[in-house]
Amino acid sequence: EGGLRIPAIVRWPAHVRGGSTTEQVAISMDWLPTLLEIAGGKADPAYPPDGISLVRTLTENTPAVRRKLYWRFKANKQRAIRDGDMKWLEIDGNTFLFNVVSEPLERANLKNRLPDVYRRLVADYADWEATMLPEDPRSNTGSFYGSEYADHYGNKRK
Repeated sequence: EGGLRIPAIVRWPAHVRGGSTTEQVAISMDWLPTLLEIAGGKADPAYPPDGISLVRTLTENTPAVRRKLYWRFKANKQRAIRDGDMKWLEIDGNTFLFNVVSEPLERANLKNRLPDVYRRLVADYADWEATMLPEDPRSNTGSFYGSEYADHYGNKRK
């Protein structure tokens, strides 16, 4: 799921209380605005970050903020949106709707049982996708096989 439902451990003495936890949904893109805020910097307004700062979540243990997370990945033509407990997923032309909280293994496709939720998430994803740059056909994100990627020394299997 692109790193969702993966715990993060943060150590920042005198700022983050030891043993504290949060239910805040976060994504890797949140670290840029978080670290910028910690450093006292600001993002270039011409290039606003896709994530949110987690500083208040980490330091003040504020209540979780409901938010939508979007992602796409060229491998298997994956497209997804998570909104609260619900996740819409398209993979290789097949579409799914899951409640990732009540059914985290994503086995029960709810798209026919919750058609309004399904349609809303499809529309939300389409609106987001319209704001994104097109995928670069030259990028190599078609699989996770290491043999398809160059190592640090520039060697690549033929």
